[in-house]
Amino acid sequence: MEPTDIQRQIIAKEGNLVVMASPGSGKTFVMSEKIKVMLKKDEIKDYQGVIAISYTRKASANLRDRTLDGGVSGKNSFFGTIDGFCLTQIVLHFGNYVIGYPEKEITTLKIVDLPKEQRGDYSWITDAKPDYDDIENDDWDNLFQLYKKGFVLVESLELMALHIYRSSIACRNYMKARFKYIFIDEYQDADTYTDELFRELVALGLTGIVVGDKNQSIFGFAHKDKRYLLELSNDDDFTTYLLSRNFRCAPSIINYSNRLLDEHCELVKAEDNGVAYVLVDGGEEVIADFLNENIPAIRDKNGVANLNDVAILVKNGRTLDLIDKALSIPHRRVETTVLDQELNPCARLYAELLLFYFDPNMKMLSIVDEFADFEMISIQDKKNLARLKVEIKNVDDEHLEELPELFKSVAAILMPKQSEGLSEEKLKEVIADEKMLASYKPAPKDEVVLMTLHKSKGLEFDYVFHLNMNEWELPLKLPKGGDFNNTYYPCYEQDLDLHYVGITRAKKGCVMIGSTLRTNSYGGTSKAYASEFLGINSLSDLRANLYYSDGQLMKLEYD
Repeated sequence: MEPTDIQRQIIAKEGNLVVMASPGSGKTFVMSEKIKVMLKKDEIKDYQGVIAISYTRKASANLRDRTLDGGVSGKNSFFGTIDGFCLTQIVLHFGNYVIGYPEKEITTLKIVDLPKEQRGDYSWITDAKPDYDDIENDDWDNLFQLYKKGFVLVESLELMALHIYRSSIACRNYMKARFKYIFIDEYQDADTYTDELFRELVALGLTGIVVGDKNQSIFGFAHKDKRYLLELSNDDDFTTYLLSRNFRCAPSIINYSNRLLDEHCELVKAEDNGVAYVLVDGGEEVIADFLNENIPAIRDKNGVANLNDVAILVKNGRTLDLIDKALSIPHRRVETTVLDQELNPCARLYAELLLFYFDPNMKMLSIVDEFADFEMISIQDKKNLARLKVEIKNVDDEHLEELPELFKSVAAILMPKQSEGLSEEKLKEVIADEKMLASYKPAPKDEVVLMTLHKSKGLEFDYVFHLNMNEWELPLKLPKGGDFNNTYYPCYEQDLDLHYVGITRAKKGCVMIGSTLRTNSYGGTSKAYASEFLGINSLSDLRANLYYSDGQLMKLEYD
């Protein structure tokens, strides 16, 4: 990719930066090129590197691969999620000195994993997420007592890391000596603890770069807030750049998504209309009929190479289940597995080894390089790894229960001092569940992708079918005190951002689908009406409006 002028400026600019990046604007390219520049600088010693934080492990792996492509040395850099950084670089290294030595090696847990009678002691972390200085002493004591028993809550990782960082001179000295830069992507989804930790590291002397899009803030229910991104963009210590040119989407999709957010936006020239709204006469089963009939037709008519270039995006798990059950075309339901949710480094290794087992094109050396310095591994352990590689590949589909022991042997070589915690248990749970196991197999080219709108963030497809375009669903609307004549929108702006994310996943075409019937939260069937989002900012002028009934598509006179 040849950088644009603004991209070149960002890559070359010294100092703290905020990059406001619209969908399809090449932010991963810019970040990877900028990190390459940093890693090549003479001022970075062999024992130093950068902190590069992405929202998901998949996004992190992509950034790492693109950055280190072509022989660039990662040196002692960290590529991963914010939770992974907090756990491996701060909590596990320095927690003992601040809190005390635990009874056993630290394992991560979720609040839901605790006994019922204990969960209430920690609900404040997710329910309120108070500022650091407002946390009660009793709440700190509960976290510390849990740590001393050998457990850290996933939900508290950033908070615990922040506390340990502030309490430990050794931790701060380590960060200053080890890292020169900190990058955080998707900063519109930062929370108060992420923001405080980032600012602490910048104050320590690290150069800070954040990337985000204020229009893709979709995790407000988890106390993520775009205001932290906006505050940094107005900070005199940061230079702000805007990456607004969309290289990914068709002009019609760019126009529609931009007008969704701004009625007065300037439209680009668009010869073809790649956006449509289809009102389906019926409920989820009829929607599935429409998809079964029209996805193959769209693929054939528009020259889509593979079915996995097409995605069906839904608002919630209820719709996901209903569409999954009713679809007859080949499709793949994408979900996060229990192994993906386990933060222990062994779990990440086991997930990588599952990918290696199923993917004939994946190299064992790429996994080794992620978890250890190959040159520092003994000759005997290199021989053992070569043997284990063959043994893993030779396990047949009917004996997958043999994989955990082989994976543990690999972990013993690559991470001899790392406790595996619940990683083996989660691995066995995945192996026993065909749906979860399918997540680690190479994506079949002949299957449509089915996932939630939240899960689709950061992905792209040729064609997207965006469901749940009904009143009450998107945006979510609720009755006040049970009075359906007196309603309110609890998260209108978040839902608008979520809708924007769904539309901008499409490169060539986006079909939004509403229906005359819908399955409500009680499992019953209700009449459905058009989403309020369809009627704002004269959007109907920028799309085709169609009606599907009895297997026929016809023009809809949209009001």
